Amino acid sequence: MFATITKKIHQIRQSLNRSEWAIRQLSLSTSEGTAEESGLLLIQIDGLARAELEAAMATGRMPFLASLQKQQGYRMNTFYPGLPSSTPAVQAELFYGVRAGVPAFAFQNRVTGEMETMFDPETAKGFETKFESKGEGLLQGGSSWSNIYSGGAAKAECHFCISSLGAEEFFRAGPWRARLFFAVLHFPALITIVTLLALELVLGIADAVAGICRGQRATLELGAVVSRMAVGIAVREAVRIGGKLDVRRGLPIVHCNFVGYDELSHRRGPGSAFAHWSLMGIDRAIADMHRAAHFSRRRDYDVWIFSDHGQDRVRSFETKFPGGIHTIVAKCLASTAVFKPMRALSRPFSRRVYDWEKRQRKIEAQDQDFSLASMGPVAHLYLPHSLNENEKRDLARRLVEVGKIPAVLFLSPEGGVVWNDRQGEVASAGEIEDRLACYPEALRREMVGDLVGLCKNENAGDLVFLGFSGEGECWTFAAERGAHAGLGPQESHGFVLTPAATRLPPGDFVRPSGLREAAMHAIGRRVLKTQARTLEPSLRLKIMTYNVHGCAGMDGRISPRRIARIIATEEPDIVALQELDDCRSRSRCENQAAIIAELIGYHVVYCPTVTNGSERYGHAVLSRWPLETVQVAELPYSPRGFWPERRAALWTRLSVESVPIHIVTTHLGLNANERLQQLAALLGPDWLGPVLEAEPVVLCGDFNFLPRSAAYRLATSKLTDVVTTRGVNTFSSVQPVMRLDHIFVSKHFAAEKAHVVRNALTRTSSDHLPLVVESLVSPDASIRA
Repeated sequence: MFATITKKIHQIRQSLNRSEWAIRQLSLSTSEGTAEESGLLLIQIDGLARAELEAAMATGRMPFLASLQKQQGYRMNTFYPGLPSSTPAVQAELFYGVRAGVPAFAFQNRVTGEMETMFDPETAKGFETKFESKGEGLLQGGSSWSNIYSGGAAKAECHFCISSLGAEEFFRAGPWRARLFFAVLHFPALITIVTLLALELVLGIADAVAGICRGQRATLELGAVVSRMAVGIAVREAVRIGGKLDVRRGLPIVHCNFVGYDELSHRRGPGSAFAHWSLMGIDRAIADMHRAAHFSRRRDYDVWIFSDHGQDRVRSFETKFPGGIHTIVAKCLASTAVFKPMRALSRPFSRRVYDWEKRQRKIEAQDQDFSLASMGPVAHLYLPHSLNENEKRDLARRLVEVGKIPAVLFLSPEGGVVWNDRQGEVASAGEIEDRLACYPEALRREMVGDLVGLCKNENAGDLVFLGFSGEGECWTFAAERGAHAGLGPQESHGFVLTPAATRLPPGDFVRPSGLREAAMHAIGRRVLKTQARTLEPSLRLKIMTYNVHGCAGMDGRISPRRIARIIATEEPDIVALQELDDCRSRSRCENQAAIIAELIGYHVVYCPTVTNGSERYGHAVLSRWPLETVQVAELPYSPRGFWPERRAALWTRLSVESVPIHIVTTHLGLNANERLQQLAALLGPDWLGPVLEAEPVVLCGDFNFLPRSAAYRLATSKLTDVVTTRGVNTFSSVQPVMRLDHIFVSKHFAAEKAHVVRNALTRTSSDHLPLVVESLVSPDASIRA
């Protein structure tokens, strides 16, 4: 009854939801009949290193992401972006599986001779067209927000993407009346945006004035004010609202990129208060989108949060040396015997300023001597004529010794990389790995492979400069304080934050292609190879009991997959589930116990308590280890009592380190006398009586009685309640006020910690909350099998 009322309330709230009204008024397409199909919301925080995220969570800047780890079982992994560690290259590998597809954010096109940047829509579109021929777009059927590429999403589903002209589609969808209606629906959000823009304007002007007083360029400081308002507020809020709409629509995959932190980090540094200020707004936006995905009635979403790369605090060649890197290169070329005096093509291709006129022109070798693309800590030097290996070696040595460039690379005739730094020249993969001794061995090998791929890119320079050589300070060749693209300690270490049950590639880090495969698996477009489960027998067991209410949530959705996610997040060794359907029309005729067991990879035994034709209803035990059924039988019940229903119990046994563990699960009746009779039977000679003293026993389930009741006192006269404190309530999930679910153990157990799993997912998935206990079994107190 309680669940039915809650379901009705939820349905009414859904019908009044602003996003649902907006979807109808804007005539946006929706996915229908896919409520049990998996979906994925991928949220990218551009430029946020794992270390900076952990610092922000520790200081309260990102409380929601911290709560995902502490309360909802999310796990954090290191994300290695590959090289260059820039958004265009990372998204090429993530969306299409193409490694080192882009040599840098700015580069010379070897075919056309033009200097190009990934800010240019035509350039980005040209690259995406090539990538599409090499791999299936990850975002096919979904949407892309604030990215470099569409990722395979349809044009109408691409918003603020450089390669697409669909950036305005979201705001121009539907007639003017629909757009006006949308604005009215989201009037509170519009007021919030206006308020935030006004606040950001005041703070930005104050910060810009302070920067100008410290000697910073006035144009760059004022440009930062515009950037933090446009990118940090306006685009962020548009992405938040649009991403919420897309998960409400039920698109199979939605990718949203928040770029505000990255933009501000370039200006003041990744650890600055200036940059970290933006993280609070991003955290609130992610919380809002996570909530929308969780309550979507059109698809069962997972939410993954990651950063495409980090940023390092850097020193700049542009600001520390007169004339910057271009002057340094020109001097080194002039002082090298094999070259005549040379001059640069144009001004530096920095993030803020570059020569649009010369970028549009083709480079003619007779008019200039060299060109240099230096937008960040990776720079590409292009020379008007090819050099032999000795000439490259001589020039690289000059650039390192005289120009103080941390590392200079070029391809050897054999196709390997020749590395030059202040320690000298090395050419073998093993020697280059030794230069990167600050990183773990597996990551060093990956980096060396990526360096080869970077230098082999068709648009790479004759020589490639790196702002970090594995030791010393991090440098950039542009006018910035935070930078990325190379292999610095922070720029090469992003993060991936996913639910505990997420299948990610094995290893100490995840790279874009690995995240791509995991995402394809999550939405059902790939099947990852099943990895052999490594079981480590231990007498320390984690046990869960959970009344799943036929897998029918408080939102009215029936979802075994959602129950499986909750179990997988807790990673119990033994699970007792009550109220499971098998072949019932109300639950799509599914065998819910089998589905859940398959999803989490556990062994399962099912016990029907009510059978009506082919339809069955009962409970189950799941375990990491094989289970043996000892007994399945009905319990005493009163056919004339309140809410008469046949009750049964399931007795299973498993062996851990040769110790037999007995697990009995049941769901007792609603009548007090009936419950007392049923419990007496379970503790009597036909059930557990003969083994209670001899072997470890767990009796768990939904007993429908409260602590201190007569039936409870009977249970604790023979067994021990694992819960020793008040306030551990399991019913109802919306507002838990009582504990109807219990785990009782024999004297062979030493219960260490019991808790109720209460988070956004468990509050919705059933009318009960799961109860979990970690317990130690004493082998000395048991008879070994």
